[in-house]
Amino acid sequence: MRRERLRVLLVEFEKPDPAAVALGRVLRDDGVEVVHAGRLDTLEQLRSTAEQEDPDAVGVLGAAPPEDLEAALGGVPVFTAATAPEVVKRLAGGRSHTGEAPSDRAR
Repeated sequence: MRRERLRVLLVEFEKPDPAAVALGRVLRDDGVEVVHAGRLDTLEQLRSTAEQEDPDAVGVLGAAPPEDLEAALGGVPVFTAATAPEVVKRLAGGRSHTGEAPSDRAR
């Protein structure tokens, strides 16, 4: 089954990061379904949460994501606040319903 909207899991890894809420709002406003898991301290907690939430991508804020995280998540793309726009755009197929790229109905 294919979702209508991207589903992104946001995690504050090892330490709280107030930017997670702001990033979640920006993603939500762009039409992404956002699940904010809050602070998780271990790779196992992060992996378990991702299994339960079944996201299309995982955003890690607070501390740098572990290098092997993407492999541990079965290839689910992992991003940070700095790489979020490009990862979300790639997952969405490069389509955006903004003034720069109007919806298919306007074309």
